[in-house]
Amino acid sequence: MERAYKIATIGAIISIIALIMIGVSAAGISGRDHNLLGIAWLSLSQISLPIIGPLPLLPPQAVYLMAFADISATSNLFLSFDLAFITSLVFAVGGIMTGIGFYALYKQEQSTMSLISAFCLIVGFGLIAVIIPLGAFPQTTISPWTFLFYYFYTQIIPLTEFTIGWGFGISLAVSALIIVVVYILLGTTMIVVRGKTPKPDLMLSAGILTIIGGLMFIGIIGMVLIFVAYILLALEFKELRK
Repeated sequence: MERAYKIATIGAIISIIALIMIGVSAAGISGRDHNLLGIAWLSLSQISLPIIGPLPLLPPQAVYLMAFADISATSNLFLSFDLAFITSLVFAVGGIMTGIGFYALYKQEQSTMSLISAFCLIVGFGLIAVIIPLGAFPQTTISPWTFLFYYFYTQIIPLTEFTIGWGFGISLAVSALIIVVVYILLGTTMIVVRGKTPKPDLMLSAGILTIIGGLMFIGIIGMVLIFVAYILLALEFKELRK
């Protein structure tokens, strides 16, 4: 049991690190929305206005710069994917290791709630490590600037862009649902089994913070509450090792 609680203590610490990484990822990942001003201007240029005549087209140099900016954004998207992959993996590892501690608590105290929480932590957070990278992987589309090149040269120069598609939103929604359910269940378990732990008040506080933090996890306040709950949980698992 001591080894399992040690793993869980480390898992709680890893989860704390993962929460910090999630905050960094949230600040770093942003959707790539195109400014279609060039396409709009190209359309307007077909109109011949009275006295003024046709509107001037964008000069080729401007089109080249737009296309270059479009392509250079690809590296940023793949950097965001790498960050999302690593963050979700660390978060999942922390959750799985924490789950091992609750499984040990089940073996020691025969608490069904601990067993359910262990299962949800291991399976649920394991799924997140798969769902987030799949949703964050950049999708391939044809760049809007391809059409500008086509207009100038009457042939399509294959400019390809990478963008984060709608799948990323779905993966975030599914992951958020898993996190909320698991944290509410985990917090409830902490409250139920607190009497069987060395520091019941510590476990009770962690349980309450986990439930509230789970319900508010998408916001910064929820993440802070979960952050504090993991610190208390790490201290509790440290006591269980004795």
